[in-house]
Amino acid sequence: MENTQYLEDIDEFLDGYTVPETEVPIVMRGDLQLRFEELERRLEAARRAPAADSLVGNGGEVRNLAEQIETVRQEMQAHVRVFKLRALGKKAWSDLAAKHPPRKEDLPADHNRETFPLAALVACSVKPQLTTEKAEKLVELITQGQWNALWNAILGLNGDSGAVPFSAAASAILSGTRTS
Repeated sequence: MENTQYLEDIDEFLDGYTVPETEVPIVMRGDLQLRFEELERRLEAARRAPAADSLVGNGGEVRNLAEQIETVRQEMQAHVRVFKLRALGKKAWSDLAAKHPPRKEDLPADHNRETFPLAALVACSVKPQLTTEKAEKLVELITQGQWNALWNAILGLNGDSGAVPFSAAASAILSGTRTS
């Protein structure tokens, strides 16, 4: 390990420790996804089509479609909302799981797969702070993919080892090499 610093004083660790946090962005305007995909298909078709009988060819159409795509992308970006999540301590996590014991159909899981994820979302949500009722409404409304992003973030926060992360991209930039 680089710069190994052995723990000499447990109080230093206990006083300075904070649990991990993460953010999960969710696009609120899912209706724009279809428009984006339609424009992408049209752009790809226009790029493959032979140039028209003009000096400009299909370059004007290609550029126009690219500009429309960027406009839709920016509109989607303006409607991204970020959920801030915070890990629970080991005891709080296991206590929460114990409040949601597994049913026969949940085994070998140690929790109820129906009720525990919602309770974990409520417990881990920092911004916005969620009540069970609001979390239920949220989960009914969002897509499975958006739920997966939230649930995977919760599992990652509470199941990760806490090791210092590594960024291949940052390392490559700082060492002067390139990655794809």
